[in-house]
Amino acid sequence: MKIKTLLSIITAMALLILGTEVATAQSTGVPTIDSGSPESNQPLNDTMITTKVKAELAIAEGIKSGDISVETVNGVVILTGTQPNEMLIKKAEEVAKSVKDVKQVDISGLTVNTTTAD
Repeated sequence: MKIKTLLSIITAMALLILGTEVATAQSTGVPTIDSGSPESNQPLNDTMITTKVKAELAIAEGIKSGDISVETVNGVVILTGTQPNEMLIKKAEEVAKSVKDVKQVDISGLTVNTTTAD
């Protein structure tokens, strides 16, 4: 399940990057060339941060990533949804904080799921 989610996220990220490159080339009339450098001084935009946080949550052990919604506004990641316990909520917060260019993480919308059904 997590592999399928991760592959979906990676595909969406690739399409987003490709679409941005095409839009840039079309709007300027000049094709863009990716230098391939993994390091950049330019911060990731909110969509890229959201995608990276979702991908990290999907591979984090124990976290039910399908039960968490991620939104990013000006570098602030907002997590909403449920997790089985408070420890996993804190783990989700730490995972989100570990993503480059995340300024702050709001977990006020994450609650402990009190139902026993999976």
